[in-house]
Parts: sequence; structure tokens; C-alpha cells
Amino acid sequence: MLKTVLLNNRSQIKEIFQHYNPRVQSWLVSDLRTKFELQQKILQQDGQFIDESVLRASDLWKILLKRLDPKLRLVSDPFARSLLRTIMDENAEVLGVNSSAEDTVFAYIDEMAAIIFHPDGTSRLEEWFESHPEAKNRWKDWYLRARFCALKLLHDHRVITGDWITSYLQNFTDLEKVWQFPLIVDLGGEVSRVEAEILRTLSRSVDVTVIEPSPPWREDFHFLLKPYDDLRGHSQGKAETLAPSPAPQKSIQVLRFSGMLAEIKNTVGQVRTWLDSGIAAENIAIIAPDIETYWPVLQAFLKEEGIAAQKDVSHKVQSLPSVTRWLASLRSRSGRLSSSDLELSFYERDESQHIRYEDFRALFKSLYTTEDLSRNEIVSKVFNEQLDLRGVILREAFVAQALFYWTSASTDMVEVILRELLQNATANTALSWKEWLSYLESIVAAKEFSIEKGQSHGIMVTKLMSADSEKALHRIFLGLTDESLRSRSKTQLSGQDYFELAKDLGFYLDNPDQSDLDFELRLLSESPSKQDLFCFGATDLSGSLCSPSTFWMSLQGDHEHLSLPLETRWDEVQYSDLPGSRPSVQDRKEFIEKRIEQDAGRRELDPVQLLDLPRLSASALESFLECPFIFAAQRHFKLKDLPDIDLDVDHRTRGQLAHALFEVLTQEPMRYDWNSDELDKVLEKIRAEKKLLFADERLWLPLKRKHIQLGLRFLGIEKKWREEFKKTKTVGRETRFEFYLDPRTEEIHREPKENCFKISGQIDRIDSDGGNQLVLLDYKSSAGGISAHASWLKNHELQLLFYMWVLEKGLLENIQGEVLGVFYYVFKNFERKGFRIEDRAGLLYPAPKRKDKNATAEMKQQYLTEFSRLLMATMDRIRQGEIQPRPADFKICTTCEWRRQCRAPHLN
Repeated sequence: MLKTVLLNNRSQIKEIFQHYNPRVQSWLVSDLRTKFELQQKILQQDGQFIDESVLRASDLWKILLKRLDPKLRLVSDPFARSLLRTIMDENAEVLGVNSSAEDTVFAYIDEMAAIIFHPDGTSRLEEWFESHPEAKNRWKDWYLRARFCALKLLHDHRVITGDWITSYLQNFTDLEKVWQFPLIVDLGGEVSRVEAEILRTLSRSVDVTVIEPSPPWREDFHFLLKPYDDLRGHSQGKAETLAPSPAPQKSIQVLRFSGMLAEIKNTVGQVRTWLDSGIAAENIAIIAPDIETYWPVLQAFLKEEGIAAQKDVSHKVQSLPSVTRWLASLRSRSGRLSSSDLELSFYERDESQHIRYEDFRALFKSLYTTEDLSRNEIVSKVFNEQLDLRGVILREAFVAQALFYWTSASTDMVEVILRELLQNATANTALSWKEWLSYLESIVAAKEFSIEKGQSHGIMVTKLMSADSEKALHRIFLGLTDESLRSRSKTQLSGQDYFELAKDLGFYLDNPDQSDLDFELRLLSESPSKQDLFCFGATDLSGSLCSPSTFWMSLQGDHEHLSLPLETRWDEVQYSDLPGSRPSVQDRKEFIEKRIEQDAGRRELDPVQLLDLPRLSASALESFLECPFIFAAQRHFKLKDLPDIDLDVDHRTRGQLAHALFEVLTQEPMRYDWNSDELDKVLEKIRAEKKLLFADERLWLPLKRKHIQLGLRFLGIEKKWREEFKKTKTVGRETRFEFYLDPRTEEIHREPKENCFKISGQIDRIDSDGGNQLVLLDYKSSAGGISAHASWLKNHELQLLFYMWVLEKGLLENIQGEVLGVFYYVFKNFERKGFRIEDRAGLLYPAPKRKDKNATAEMKQQYLTEFSRLLMATMDRIRQGEIQPRPADFKICTTCEWRRQCRAPHLN
């Protein structure tokens, strides 16, 4: 017999519970937390209960399925998706799509399972399409694809998911024969049309009492509650109406916050206030439509505050390094190369200690095929055994291969993961390696492990659909946004389609416009409590904007006022480095303001405290003068930006090759008769010595040919130059220097000394006239960015001045003399641009075509004096820890590698 009881308010449940006998009746609920709470209530009343006393609706449907079709296997959504992808690829020609459309097809099966599995569903839908051509054009093909795949899963693979069970049970006419317990159905707004039909069928043999929520505003959700209308129409007699309960007297607050983090802070502060006022933790509830989005951050705040919660603290299995490395290793050996996977799987091995991380990243940031692994011999050896991905493999074969790459000593997690796989896949399940790995990844993504059990005496932290509780008298509702309360359909059914299908065919599919979360929220808001806080955060934790829900906007309150969150223990921790054990409110305010202003770039950063003075070079000095923050990023914070090995050969690699070639060709006595074959061998030797790598070996040949031609042109130019300046001899090639300098006393030392900077560098080339007259040359690939010598100091172009200063100070061990000229040697056109003393022209360089009044020995000394002054002042600023982002030219900020880390005002 079917009976309906109308419920105006959740508090009326007590009256029904008084007549409930758990020994002979089953109370049907929608969620696990409500089930556990009801079982505890029965224990307190009777001291015992049987398994069937309280059931989740999903548990009942599984029991019925097992009794009616025991050979049909219930599998998880991820495994069903793996099978679905295989079906779609095998039948791509028939379906017109392949596994890339799996997401859409699975969404249609989920949405339309009630029609797909109904004996007459497709034929009735075909007739409906004839009178609805627009809907037919929009989604008929997708429905047919979904039905084809769903029936393949059901009949060929004999599997079904939990969401499709009720739709499949429509096919059985003897449902009532496999269930004997009278039912009390308490499912709120979560009853579907198919479930209502199953309950009506069961009522033929057992008593079914349906508790129907019937608040005054039920017409706002008439589509969602339509299954109750059908049940009421088939019930015996008139629906029973319980005596109305008095309207609860409660305090309500409507709060608007800047974002989810502010919601969390205020929630924790409010809970602390309630606890301090003597309210029991069991009477406090934190509720959200999807509490899991809040829980990681909320749990950290509660822990810092010392507040216990009933909710378990769990972590995703994929957050474990051992599991992450395992999957990365399997992907890397499966041809699914990525730099992140390669890094994770390689850096757990002893061999990784022979490669610096920066070099590894430069080598493998760009990957195209498995051949790219040969860029490094060690990495290539580690990954030389790629898995055979051809054909399909059985479950045991995949498990055996996957376990071979598990390297952690602990096997607990891999057992949990593989147990899930073995429960869903049978021994004769055959899938491609790609699908097995994809399924394994989905298991890892979904699996959680508990690291701390919830405490029964703590506060309740739960999702909205499990929030009904007699104990929760002080409640905080978080995340009342439109995005969190409404589902988004992945199908092309319109709102009108849902209503037409219901009206014409009687199939009430889940309409995304009628949210069961929204319904449950309104129902809960009217249940008994003492204090309710309804919170809306304008942004989520990622910073995306959110829209307030219709329900939140309907509440009485100031919806425009932005509430400031209450303070928490973590706020106090942030002030811990302030002087004094209990900083005043003013001190804390000033501290926060300072940090915010520094982060926004409106206040200078505090100087960095140096334990050791950094090593300096000409390029380092130029970086500091270009912008102190660039220098700090490279020298203090040790950030690196190595060129990636990519299809486009970088400038650094080209420069290394040209410099090394010129070094060989300028060896005295200089030869001018090198041929192409000899240069070819030289370049091959340079490549091996410099360990130059390329994304594709085919890039090397054209680059080598280009440098052979460059070498021949270089020899021709040098021959002509030395025929004109016969005394020219190259006395320094890639000449290194190193010394120690005290910026306060300007003393120079050969050995390390306290409070001294280590100065080092390398001069590309030094030419001599055979005596003590010298010319410095610095190779450049192009003339771009080179200034006239009169602008070197102004533009902070210090490299040639720095080298000249080093030579004039006599800091090279084997080369001494007077510097007459310093030049950039542009090997694009082999021009020399720089500074020369015109009066000394003729021996090592020609006189300029136009007279330069600044090309004098006096100007040289002035340059050296100004450079020395700038050098000492710059080193003093570095020693004091200056790291302010003060670019010499704001144009450099557009291409700066460190702009994301910078706090310059114009970048914030």
C-alpha cells in the first residue's frame, strides 16, 4: 500500500519517527551522514538496529539489482568511461565520432538513461522527434550514439554504473517480489520520476510511506517535485497532513564577502566566538553546496585555531610523491612524453645526481618524440626501454607491467589503487595500454586516503544535501552562489525540451533549471535553529568572479555592504615577527599595511641581508644598473633562465659556436689556408666539447655549414687586416681573469679576503703589436644595441670599459701593456665599433674617416676614472642589499624574465 505524508517543515519528522519500528521497517534516506545520524538515534532508543533499518536510496537500488540480475556488474564511472572510449573507437565509422567525444556521449547517457533503458523509450522518442524537428536536428544523433554505446556496455560488457540502475530496473516486472521490508521514504527533493515508479511498484507488496516535502513555496519547484504528484496520485486515500509546527524563532545574518577566503576566515572566527560563549561544538554546523571546495583551506584554519571537526581529514592519493612519480614513469615509457613527467620520473633515481636541475630543464623543456631523450646520455639510458603499446592487453598483464615500475618501499597505496581496478575489471577484460593507463589515472585522481579521523565531539562540516540535523542549532551557510547551486548541462537539451518530454512522454529528466540544491537550501533555512549565517563570496579561491544565488538575494538584509571577516589565530601568527609578545592593534595594522604596500609596489622592499657577497662580472654590473631586481633575481635568489633546447636554435648556442671557432682560428701563428673539411672537423670537435644539443639532429647540418662559411669569411677578413697591420698578433683568446676587490678601500687582492667582492670574467680576444700596445675585441653577432663610446657610461654599457680597466690595472697574469683601443667585433659584417686613441692609429687599427674629438688618451683616462667611480658606487649599493625594482628604462619590463616575480608599481 502506498501512503503519502505531506511535510511543511523538517521539524515534523519527529512525529513520523515516533511511529517508526526499525526492526520491521526501512527508513530510506539520500545521504550517508543522515544515515549514520539516524542509526545513532536508533541505537540510543533501542540499543540495536539491523542493516535494513536505515538505507540510502542508492543502497536499495543496488540490492534490487543484485537480486534481479546477479550477473550484471556494477562498475565505477571511470571504468565505464574507459570501456566507452574503446567502444567508440571500435565503432567510430558507425557512430561518426571517436573517443574524443566520450565526455559528451557519457553526459547524454547520464541525462537520458531513463529513456535509453526503458523498453519503449526509444520508439516513443522517435515519434516525439517527428513533432519536434528543431530538437531532432539538435540532439537526436547524440541520443542515438549514447543509446548505442549504453546498450553495448550493458549487453556486451555486462556492466552498469550506479546512476543508471534505477533506469535499468524499469525492465523488470517482478520488482515487488524481491523486497519485503515496509519503507519510509525520506528523500527530500532527490526523487526522480523513475525512482517514483519503482517505489510505486514496490508498494504492491509492502507498505510504502512517502514523506513529501510540501512547503508553501513548492510551486517554485513544481518540475522538480513532479514525481511526488505521481506518487500521491497512486496512493491509497488522501495524503496525510501533519499538524503545523510553530515557526522557528531565529537570528539571521546575510553577509557579503570579497571572496571564499574571507568567508572561511569569518566562519572560523564566528565558530570561535560561539565556542567561547559556551555553545557546544555538536550544535555548530558549517554547510556548503560542495564543502570539498572549502575543506582544504577551512581545515587548515580550524586546525590552527584548535577547533575539532567531525569531518575526516583526507588527501588525494595523487598528492603522494610515490604515486605521482609512478604515473609519471608509466606515461614517460608509454610515449606520452612531457617535461614535467620526465622530471618527476627521472629525479627519483641516483643517476639524476649527475645532472643539474637547470641543465635538465633546459634540455627537456621542449619534447616532441622519444628520440629527444637522446639529448642526454644518462637520461637516454634510464628510459631506453619503452613499453610495447601495440594491440590490447588483459588485466593481469597490465597490472604486472605497472607494478614493475613501482619503486616505493611502501605498497599500501598501490594496493588501494589496484584493488579498485581489480574490483571493476574482470580477468578477461582487454583494453589498450592507453585505456588501462587512463583508467589508472582516473582511479588515482578520485581516490582519497584518511590521515586523521573526524572527532565525534567536534563541529559539523558537511555538504548541503547532508546538512539536515536536529543538533545543528547554529549554522553557517557558505558558497551561496549561482554557480555552486545550479548544475550545468553538457547536452544540447533546452529547458523547453525537458518540459515537452515530461508533458508529452512522461519522462521527467533532471532539469538543470530546477536545482535540488536550491530546493534543499530553502527547506533547511526554514528548519529549527537558533542562529543562521548566509554567506556569499564574490570570488572563488582562484579569483574568478561569482554571482549571488537567487535565494541569497531574496533574504532580508544589506546585500551591497561588504563585510570584513573576523580575525583568526592565523592573523595573530602573521604578526609574530613584530617586537613584543603581544603587539598592539596599531602595530598590527601598520605591519599589514606595510606588507600590502610592499607587495603592491607602493613601498620599497626591505634590503636583503647578505651572508656572502655575490660574485660580480661585467654582465652582472650591467644587470644591476639595468634594474637592481634583475640582479637580485639572478644573484641573490639564484633564479635561472637557461635557453631551452628547441626547434629554434637559441642565440647563446650560436654565440658559443662562433666564439669557439674564432678561438681556434686565431691561434698563433695564424693560418689563412683552412679548407671546408678542416673547419667541419673543428666544428664537430667544438660541438662535442661544448656539449651543444639540438631538438632535432637535422638542425645541426645547416648550422654547421653556415659556420663553415662564417669561418672562411673570417679568415679572409683577418688576412687582409694583418696585411695592412703587419705587427698584429693575437696574444689572448678567451682569456679568463679573477681577483678580489674591496669597494670601501678600492684595494685589489689575488686571494679571497673578507668583505671583498670576487670579480671574474673572460675577454674574447686581445691583440698586440708585438710590444706593450694592446687592443681588446669582444665578438658580437650583430650591431643591435651597441652604442657609441660617448654613451657607454650613460647607457650602462660597461663591458669594454670593464675589460680595459682590468688590463690597465695589470690584473691579467701573462698579458701586460697599454690599451689603445677597445672594439665590438661584429661578425655579421666584420666591422669594429668602439673606442680608439686616434693619435696612436696605424699600428693596430686605421684612423677613423671622421675626426672624433673624444678619441684621445685623456678621454680614455676620464672613462677609466668615471667607470671606477661607478664600479665602486654600484658595489656599495649591492653590499647594502638593494633590490628595489628601479629599471633604467621601463621598456625592458616588457621582455624581463622576472616580471611575474617583480613588485614594481607599474606592473601591479
